[in-house]
Amino acid sequence: MNIIKQNIVGVITISSLVFFSTLLSHFLSSKNILISSAFLCIFFGLIVGNIFSFKMIEPFANFCLKKLLRIGIAFLGLSLSLNELFNYGLTAFLLVIINIIIAFLIIKYLCNILKIPNVLGYLITMGTCICGVTAVIATSSIIKADKDQTSYSVGVVTLFGIIAVFFYPYIANHYFHLSPDLAGIFLGTAIHDTAQVTAASVIYSDMFNSEEALNSAMTTKLLRNSFLIILIPLIAYLYKKEKQVDVKSSVKEFFPFFVLGFIILCFLRTIGDRLFLDNDMLYYWKYSLFLFKEMSICCILYSMVAIGLQTNLKGMMSLGIKPMVIGFFAATIVGLISVFYLLILL
Repeated sequence: MNIIKQNIVGVITISSLVFFSTLLSHFLSSKNILISSAFLCIFFGLIVGNIFSFKMIEPFANFCLKKLLRIGIAFLGLSLSLNELFNYGLTAFLLVIINIIIAFLIIKYLCNILKIPNVLGYLITMGTCICGVTAVIATSSIIKADKDQTSYSVGVVTLFGIIAVFFYPYIANHYFHLSPDLAGIFLGTAIHDTAQVTAASVIYSDMFNSEEALNSAMTTKLLRNSFLIILIPLIAYLYKKEKQVDVKSSVKEFFPFFVLGFIILCFLRTIGDRLFLDNDMLYYWKYSLFLFKEMSICCILYSMVAIGLQTNLKGMMSLGIKPMVIGFFAATIVGLISVFYLLILL
């Protein structure tokens, strides 16, 4: 009962913003003005979060980002079969590796020119190429970066990720409107944080009516996330002479295990499609998938409002110019590489 009382303000506030955003999106759609409900959720969250200060909202906002988002993403696994999962992952695998290598080399070069500590470059590279804030914090814990470096990196990755959420769906449609799977892979590789990729792919799906793009984006992003299990031990190895790192604990703490939930539900979807061939059972199976899809989108919309509420625009704008330059080049490099690579596949 105390838990409900402690979170009631957050539940009411975030639920109201989700409801209003969805209602406004449908109203605008009836007027032939296509603005995604996910876009509006972030937008109104940004406004409310940067004008007002509600400490009582924070616990539920954290719950939305840490729990509901992961549940929503896992449920998206029911939207595609193992065959689709394999195809999207295979197309994106090489691109993810190329992005990591090239971005690392260029950012390291820029760090030398701008005389920025390599530690800050590592953090921004990991955040840009792997999984946003989670990768920054995981890397920071291993290389023992100070709080300012970690905060800078989180701010830079969040800022350029939010900008990408608002613009990249339209860029994806411009280049890959005939190949929604490639549009999704672009969003999954070019945008930083898991929550940001989720927002952009839901916006694309709403705006351009493409569930395939949503599925390929999330598959690609979860593939990127899984690279943490390789890169955490690698970073620990590079620093083992100077630092004592518990690699097993680091992997356990930061590896996104909801990836496994996503894959398991893909597996269940594949089995269900093969088992429920009878007309009556097929109807209930399809209806169940529809309900889980709606639950997934609902969880994601709640987390989109939470992203907006927890994005401090003033704090981001106060970052030093040099980290901003590094962040800009990192985001641009990954975006350009993703576009050129995928255009070759067309």
